[in-house]
Amino acid sequence: MRVLLTAAAVLALAAGSACGATGVGSTIAKLTLDGNVLRPELALNSDARSVGLMNRRKAPADGMLFVFPGPTTGGFWMKDTLVPLTIAFFNADGERVRKLSMTPCRTDQCPIYDPGRTYRFALELRASDARPAKRLGPPSELRRLVRRAR
Repeated sequence: MRVLLTAAAVLALAAGSACGATGVGSTIAKLTLDGNVLRPELALNSDARSVGLMNRRKAPADGMLFVFPGPTTGGFWMKDTLVPLTIAFFNADGERVRKLSMTPCRTDQCPIYDPGRTYRFALELRASDARPAKRLGPPSELRRLVRRAR
């Protein structure tokens, strides 16, 4: 029994280190936002997209990029998210389709922030971030990220 518990602990630590210190399944990418370097944390799988920036006291400087394996619709909510955020939704070409401001929510009745359009990427930034967030790129890196998404 002790061997099984030790093996389980080792596997849990290995899984945690594979995800990095930034959260469940997130990594960092080098992208551009409006032509300037952007290094957001990535949410490439459904687990990471479900957790997002929940329970963090501070959002990363370059935010978190949610990457979807295919075109998607629907919105985001701020359940258990502690900081106000801006979210920019982008199509597969990296063009912004909508930008919204989101406020923290600690109840079970949180508003849904829906762009009302199809998108491929969603970038959550600190609410204080003044960047216009009109263009995400480069296209080759966006395509690479889509191939990694699941």
